[in-house]
Amino acid sequence: MILSISPQHLEARQAGSLTHLDAGSGHARVRIYNGVQPAFGGPETQMLVEVALTKPAGIVAGGVLSLTVSTFGLIAVTGQATWARVVNGNGEIAFDCDVTDAAGNGVIQLESTQLYAGGKAFLTALNLG
Repeated sequence: MILSISPQHLEARQAGSLTHLDAGSGHARVRIYNGVQPAFGGPETQMLVEVALTKPAGIVAGGVLSLTVSTFGLIAVTGQATWARVVNGNGEIAFDCDVTDAAGNGVIQLESTQLYAGGKAFLTALNLG
């Protein structure tokens, strides 16, 4: 299957994703886990850290949705970050994705994927497009 969409359509799709993330009274959140990423919506592995996004959760420009964090996350459990689940302001799953360090090409990038309890997690890239 081949699908080609216009830049305007892509902008509208990304704007729809942003609207979904901003749904509800709370902030969208990025939950980072260790272990093997399950099929979409599957059981979570051990959560290492949760990071709140701003509200609105980001901006759309040039067909890319760039999510923005409101602050760092305080790491609760030591482990190797491998995947993330992003939930909207109602706590509903928006998407699951991979996590890499800044040298990788993961949807979510951290300075390092090795996280230590008590430390701070800074997300360096959260771009969808």
